[in-house]
Amino acid sequence: MKVALLTPWDNAWVPYFAHAFRNRGCKFTTSATTVNAGEADIVLHGWAAGHTQPVEGARNIFFLRRYELFDGGLGRIDWSKADALILVNSWIRERVQEYFAFKKIRVPTHLIYNGTDAESWTFKRRAHGSRIGMACHVHPKKNLPLALQILARLPEDYTLHIAGEVQDPCMAEYLNHLARRMRRKVYIYGHVQHDQLDVWWEQMNYCLSTSISEGNPNNVIEAMAKGIKPVIHDWPGADDQFEAVNRFVDLSQAAAQFDPVSRYDSSFYRAQVGEKFSLKNIERAVDIALNVGEVRCT
Repeated sequence: MKVALLTPWDNAWVPYFAHAFRNRGCKFTTSATTVNAGEADIVLHGWAAGHTQPVEGARNIFFLRRYELFDGGLGRIDWSKADALILVNSWIRERVQEYFAFKKIRVPTHLIYNGTDAESWTFKRRAHGSRIGMACHVHPKKNLPLALQILARLPEDYTLHIAGEVQDPCMAEYLNHLARRMRRKVYIYGHVQHDQLDVWWEQMNYCLSTSISEGNPNNVIEAMAKGIKPVIHDWPGADDQFEAVNRFVDLSQAAAQFDPVSRYDSSFYRAQVGEKFSLKNIERAVDIALNVGEVRCT
């Protein structure tokens, strides 16, 4: 079988899919644009954004991770030629199923969270400290002003560290300005290569996610694999992915997560990755791609 993965980005999960398909004896390639009819038996569309269409004569598996739900991508795809849709967020899956029902689109949907190789992340038992890490773009969706408000609720020695591309310079300037006014320390590192994140996270005591919307965030999962405590804003779908003890809906709940008397259990966070976010999820997606004819709606 010839398998082509279409994605314009070098995502963390691409090597996992490459390894899984090659282990099954498949020829695996990636492309940023598209493949022609006859060049692949299976086409994985990494994003259901409408910039690629189903390829004639191939099994077409689409992934929808988050933003495609909001940018109109669903309406730009010829779903009559799609074989399956894989989603990573239960709330988003429900919205897509509602859309499919309204449009009378008959495509099987599957909920499969992202997966990571926990063994590739340095684990150790960690504890409370004063360094808060965020591996995310500097972008309004990440709701970084909320991170600053949380920082303001904590003792003055707490610092915020952001590893991510500055996609919105205005937001970066706001963060720096408000941090100065608050007399708090915020460090923006810019983009950190994925293979260097294990070292970057090693300096941190917490992984903070303040987003207003996420699919299934790899940054949180990878930090948990290292035994770092996650503190997660309760965006839609987070309740099915992460434990209530690590989620918050307001500033008081968020600040309480950093209190030295609150629970910090590195082994528990690592175990959650093994239970919900392991490479078994990649294998499940590969099984669907290789056997999709058995589950296709008629």
